[in-house]
Amino acid sequence: MAKTRRKDRMESLLRREIASCLVSELRDPRLGFVTITRVELTTDMQFANAYYTVLGDDKQKKHAAQALKSAQPYVQRAYAKHVHARSLPVLRFMFDERDEKRMNMDELIRKARESDPNQGELVDDNDTDENDNGEDLKEASAQVSN
Repeated sequence: MAKTRRKDRMESLLRREIASCLVSELRDPRLGFVTITRVELTTDMQFANAYYTVLGDDKQKKHAAQALKSAQPYVQRAYAKHVHARSLPVLRFMFDERDEKRMNMDELIRKARESDPNQGELVDDNDTDENDNGEDLKEASAQVSN
């Protein structure tokens, strides 16, 4: 449990320091609207995967990936002075696909609701009269016994 708490604190610290470095210290125009969404450490805490998103099209995403790759050593040195650990986690930037997947899922749900004749409203199948249901059961049992 203590190791998990330590890992969580380290991930939070790295996210904060990496984001701060990108905003305040790097002046690369290719970084445009880059956001660090989360940082995940490997279980041995040797690698830090920094997940990012980019506001823009595929061309801007590609430019941001190139800029982050070239800035990786600088960013790693920038957070090194704030990390107090035996070894410094090696930084790896990775594009975060969660938002795109979420938007695709929202689009699928929207399309499903539009094609649904009930327009997404819940229909209660038990909304029939008890008498009608009882008559249907009697009729079905009579047919089975014949």
